[in-house]
Amino acid sequence: MRVELVGWDIGGAHLKAVALTDTGAIADVRQYPCPLWLGLDRLESALSEAVSDLGIPPSCRHAVTMTGELADHFEDRTAGVQALIATMLRRFGAEGIMVFAGRAGFLRADAVGPAHAIDVASANWLASASLIANRLRQPALLVDIGSTTTDLIALAGGEVHSRGYTDYDRLRYDELIYTGVVRTSAMALADKLPFEGEWVNLMAEHFATTADIYRLTGELAEHTDQMPAADGGEKSVAGSERRLARLLGRDRDDGSPEQWRHLALCLRERQLSRIGSAVERQFSRNLLPAESPLVGAGAGRFLARAVAARSGRHYLDAIDILPRPATVTALPVSDCLPAAAVACLAFPLVKKA
Repeated sequence: MRVELVGWDIGGAHLKAVALTDTGAIADVRQYPCPLWLGLDRLESALSEAVSDLGIPPSCRHAVTMTGELADHFEDRTAGVQALIATMLRRFGAEGIMVFAGRAGFLRADAVGPAHAIDVASANWLASASLIANRLRQPALLVDIGSTTTDLIALAGGEVHSRGYTDYDRLRYDELIYTGVVRTSAMALADKLPFEGEWVNLMAEHFATTADIYRLTGELAEHTDQMPAADGGEKSVAGSERRLARLLGRDRDDGSPEQWRHLALCLRERQLSRIGSAVERQFSRNLLPAESPLVGAGAGRFLARAVAARSGRHYLDAIDILPRPATVTALPVSDCLPAAAVACLAFPLVKKA
């Protein structure tokens, strides 16, 4: 299968890529570690790996969205947008790159200037929501839970009904929550936890992440955990127990596997509660009928399913709404929804050109 277009989602920690064939079928789905805070060379390396893995030909077209402009490697978001686009232009040339500018649509990469930065910056959520809204048509709440963040977006009548657009406004409206199932620091979920019959204050140190929590609950898909553990140690049950124990000022041998799993379940409960309250806030707008389903996407969609069950709402998995891959892919397409979305949204434009 010849790859004709690749959708790219350039995040601050990962690069995600979804390749389409010349018929618009999904050929493959990939994710690569890309810690941009360490420099643009990390993006260059991830792109090289993707080009090799996906067999991207020189004639391939590209659709790009991003959140990586927020990385503290950049002075500000405008500088980040420009640097990321410049990197893509150096790699693939000016002719074949379209940048998703949200409400402004797609722009040629070489036409994106500083004035476009506010539209381009962190607009990947709108690409995802637009594609799901178009394919689903019925009212629904998209709940995309990734490694780092959660997006909650109301969809109705085939359109996106968000209150915010920028990160700032979306944070205000609980449409963006900085909580995910891999990279979120466990200390961000609770101030204290029950242990040995007492409420114990947690150490405010980056000792463990949500990857440790969901490794102990058995819900973590290991392919989603591509960054080093908080202590740089082993990604195993024992390693996760050791890291969680440190939050209490204890060592792994001070408790049993059951105790450490209970601690993980308590932290899971805090995260579920946070997401669940944001879901209820969206429904309180009276835009969505009470029976509207939750559409789960991202590496943490198992939590979206749990929130739906708790609230008595129907659950739909984005994987059942998105185009079916032409063959078995490296990752589920709903794990990389924004990359799939910009690819699918841009494909008709490519065919017209």
